[in-house]
Amino acid sequence: MSAVINADIAADDQPVIGWPKITAVIGSETDGILVINGVAHPCWAPRADVLRTGMIARCTATAATLRRPVRVDITEGDQSWSVAVRPDGIVQELDKDGRITGAGDDLLPIAGGCRSCGESNPVTARQCSGCGTADPLGVLAAEPYAVTAASDRRTDRS
Repeated sequence: MSAVINADIAADDQPVIGWPKITAVIGSETDGILVINGVAHPCWAPRADVLRTGMIARCTATAATLRRPVRVDITEGDQSWSVAVRPDGIVQELDKDGRITGAGDDLLPIAGGCRSCGESNPVTARQCSGCGTADPLGVLAAEPYAVTAASDRRTDRS
């Protein structure tokens, strides 16, 4: 399957490609894990909204690198759903066929407060507009590591 979106077909009519394989598991109000192609990125933030925004920022960076939306499969508690994270920081739900739902013309990019100064920044920001902090929405809690059956926290769930 080609990674290039066909310009003759509306974006809503095309499935979001499942590569890279991205999963986000929200473990609690303050921690989670983002797994990108088998590499776990442990995440932590002081509040759930900050955690979610930071995880979206990381997925937005991946989408921007690829210049297309990426699919993110999310698990939080006993609920699971899939979203498309676009390079411009807009997040949209996916239907059962992996297609973006809704036109998105009135949607705005996700934004959050800088982890250093609190200044609002879009998830596309590489540097805080207020204080200059690099990766202002970053929530990475530890160095990424390869996921194995023994280290994958998701395998504990039945």
